[in-house]
Amino acid sequence: MNKRFSIQGNWKGIISITLLGFIFIVTIFAPFFSPFDPYKQSLQDILIPPLSQFSSHSGISLLGTDQLGRDVLSRLLYGGRMSLWMSVMSVVFAGVVGSCIGIISGYYGGKIDALMMRLADIQMSIPSMLLAIVMVAVLGSGLVNIVIVLSITGWVTFARVVRSQVLSLKELEYVEAAKAMGVSNFAVMRRHILPNTVFTIVTQAALQMSRMILLAASLSFLGLGVDVSTPTWGGMINDGKNYISSAWWLSTIPGIIIAFVILTINLFSDWLRDKAEV
Repeated sequence: MNKRFSIQGNWKGIISITLLGFIFIVTIFAPFFSPFDPYKQSLQDILIPPLSQFSSHSGISLLGTDQLGRDVLSRLLYGGRMSLWMSVMSVVFAGVVGSCIGIISGYYGGKIDALMMRLADIQMSIPSMLLAIVMVAVLGSGLVNIVIVLSITGWVTFARVVRSQVLSLKELEYVEAAKAMGVSNFAVMRRHILPNTVFTIVTQAALQMSRMILLAASLSFLGLGVDVSTPTWGGMINDGKNYISSAWWLSTIPGIIIAFVILTINLFSDWLRDKAEV
């Protein structure tokens, strides 16, 4: 009975971790899994459909080619590496900054808390996509700037979630006892508050990961992401939108991949949330 319950409770984790592991492995090591050079153009192989033979050389294009004769599967793998890298770095920076603000705000309260939360409320009143577009217009496109933009749009959620937990943690007896013994506020936050918020931060990071992937893809689709010559999932959808009636695979397949990755990450975050409630 307990074994059956354990399997039923962990199927989300088993499936999502397996799929995420596969996704990250094939994208991080894209040069090893990519069947062809994603930048190589071939005018003889323009817009050939999936599972078709190349005209310029021996080989089969599993997912077809684009308007410049570049292999779609190879570009998907390289584009996934870029898209996931931007999303992971953005979540890390947003998580660190937002968690620190949330811990400080919730622990000290008063004017510090009011100031931090009013800043968070102001940012939350602005749609993330609009804020990202304005910031890219100011900072310019490029890999580093996109990571900065995504990080700024994501810190608020971490700050508010962590702050809500710190408000209850700081009232616990062992925290009060530590302060009564003369332990500094920094030591209390580092030794007692932060370790008890790690699981919440990790869960929130998983939730934010899917949001960052979608936002990064949206910026690339609008031409505001990294250089257009660099493969990204959003950029591939943008490249194929003019050929949707004659070459459906150019936009459809990257869109399906984005949806699949986001659903997998959401499944993983649901499993983490279930573990937190146990």
